[in-house]
Amino acid sequence: MLRYFCIVLVIGCFFSCQEKKSDSQQTADKMQEKLTIDAPDNATQLTQLTSEFIEENNINQWTQFKKFKDAMEDISKLNPAGIMTFISELYKTTSSLLKSPFPEEFDKLAIYSRIKVVQTQIIKCHFYASNKQNKKLNQSLDELYLEYNILLKRMISMSEDNKIQLDSLGVGQPNFEDSKIIPAFSRK
Repeated sequence: MLRYFCIVLVIGCFFSCQEKKSDSQQTADKMQEKLTIDAPDNATQLTQLTSEFIEENNINQWTQFKKFKDAMEDISKLNPAGIMTFISELYKTTSSLLKSPFPEEFDKLAIYSRIKVVQTQIIKCHFYASNKQNKKLNQSLDELYLEYNILLKRMISMSEDNKIQLDSLGVGQPNFEDSKIIPAFSRK
């Protein structure tokens, strides 16, 4: 009986000697669990499409892109408390944009791949937000806005490229050479 009493006493001492967390440590732990989002540099400098550009390229009729654009502008002004909801909805909007038909002017691999890059950044933001990694989340959000700006600038440049007529350059039709028929370093 004395042996059992000693074992219980040792176990009791072991558990009672553990260091208890103070209130300040518990508060600090809770503070680390909250997401804090700094205003990324690229969020304040989002590229805006002019009304003339939207009208000329029939973007008003591309409803999925309009939803995507609005969602990106909304997330740039987001409240950190609801970031998971915003990012999840933005991912769904981007997925539906990729599945929808693109207008003829923008039905190019360059635009599709730029949207896929934005979607990848959205996935990264979701991962860092769900794991409460504030510093990496802020970096990913900044990269997301940067990639969005690159997408819009590429759309603008592609639209300008479509306006240039080959005949206006005085070149006529481009001269295509097939390197299989006439190799570049041949003596012919």
